[in-house]
Amino acid sequence: MTPTKIALVGLPGSGKTTIAPLLAERLGWRSLDLDAEIVAGAGRPVVSIFTQEGEASFRNRELQALETALDDPDPMVIACGGGVIAQEQARRALLERSCVVWLDAPDEVLTSRLSNGAVRPLLSGDPAQAIASLRSAREEAYAHAHLRVETAASATSVADRVAESVRDAIRVDAPSGAYNVHVGPGRVDDIALVVPPKACTVVLIADAAVTSLSQQLMTALRTTRRAVATVEVEGGEALKTWDEAGALLNRLSECNVRRQDCIVAVGGGSVGDVSGFIAATYLRGIEWINIPTTLLAMVDSAVGGKTGVNLRSGKNLAGAFWQPRAVLCDPTLVRQLPDRAYRAALSEIVKYAMIGVHGIVDLLEHRLPLLLDRDMDTLCDVIKLCVAFKALTVSKDERDTGVRAILNYGHTVGHAIEAAARFADINHGEAVAVGMRVAGRLSTRMLGCPSDDVAWQDGMLDACGFTTPQALDRRALLDALQRDKKTVRDQVRWVLLKRRGEPLTGQQVVADVLAAALDDVLRP
Repeated sequence: MTPTKIALVGLPGSGKTTIAPLLAERLGWRSLDLDAEIVAGAGRPVVSIFTQEGEASFRNRELQALETALDDPDPMVIACGGGVIAQEQARRALLERSCVVWLDAPDEVLTSRLSNGAVRPLLSGDPAQAIASLRSAREEAYAHAHLRVETAASATSVADRVAESVRDAIRVDAPSGAYNVHVGPGRVDDIALVVPPKACTVVLIADAAVTSLSQQLMTALRTTRRAVATVEVEGGEALKTWDEAGALLNRLSECNVRRQDCIVAVGGGSVGDVSGFIAATYLRGIEWINIPTTLLAMVDSAVGGKTGVNLRSGKNLAGAFWQPRAVLCDPTLVRQLPDRAYRAALSEIVKYAMIGVHGIVDLLEHRLPLLLDRDMDTLCDVIKLCVAFKALTVSKDERDTGVRAILNYGHTVGHAIEAAARFADINHGEAVAVGMRVAGRLSTRMLGCPSDDVAWQDGMLDACGFTTPQALDRRALLDALQRDKKTVRDQVRWVLLKRRGEPLTGQQVVADVLAAALDDVLRP
């Protein structure tokens, strides 16, 4: 879902009170100044509350005002007092229930904006010294913000920058940590906003096929005065091995990466899967940012925190759940993809239609030619629909033990085909398309799924250019099925459909019915 609260945090002089109404105007939202709410409720200025009641009482009032604002159903930009996010309970509420934007500027700029520290209780005496002291005390708390924006520029340009980034954001409320997926043309330009503020070193793990993009990102990151290194890799399933993962871990160590530092994955799903796995394991976990460069990764693997590598016996059999700090989906990146790589995503999009994602059926029925032509508005719409559904699913079932399993429709046979082919000659989207055809026939035979629904699916896969490969090793495929991650007590658990839009998980399929479905789909 799109964030409905934006909380501006930062040191005194960072521009929160000025920028909040400008940002709210651009978004068509309300704005609220938390200090003004406290003053109205207390009937006296902030300095008087500090003097007469003490800072602890003020923080109490502040927390109550914040919770009231977050409970308000209206979309809202909240200008927070500088110390709100430094309070643990308030910080937790802000990060869980809003998009937190840290407005920042050099200390000398902040000091120059503070004409008189007398009206600010924590800036009495020497404002420059007080600002430096506050930064030291609060910087670690500010570093939790989802975005960090420099405010040395004009307030209007800052408001424009934040509005542009947040307007297309989709929030993933994963229990282990909420983050935003930014979708839209030019979103890769947000890289400096989403990098962890405390990161001194950033390592780009980038597909060699997107060298110009990784160079662009490196240039942008170096303007933030960080050390930046790029490790080029060859994308594809051959990257997802223990040997490759081990080599990447050694490269991070050679780059002197520390726990506060960050990895940026730049490439398709395989690059994201491995980079996330490396981030989860290096120093027992560092932050990472995912920049998917294929449509398949944008609509599927880039969101949800599933990371891993393949083993000889199967796909993604070793891995970790490790959510990214942010995901930047820029549809302009897919314009140059080879046709086969681009079309690989379309089976996943049809999958979303079959499991009930609102709006995908209509989009495919009326705008498929535009999608095939890579129309930018259509790409943005389909990515947002898929990401929003996956974000909601992940928020309910981060570790894939329940409802998230519906995303595996078509993947049981799909993953087995990839493993049987040893991850060569067939890409993930093509394998999933075959898996969906098999799952559709099983759904009809086992659950009475209407044949018209399965015919719609198969017709849409045909229109997207998916044909069934004829050289599949049936014995290797069946062996790979038994090694599926979802197998329980030697029984494969399938995702099948009662009808289009009504998936059922944990379904068992008897051998003769599976054989008949495979014969129907894979017949010569």
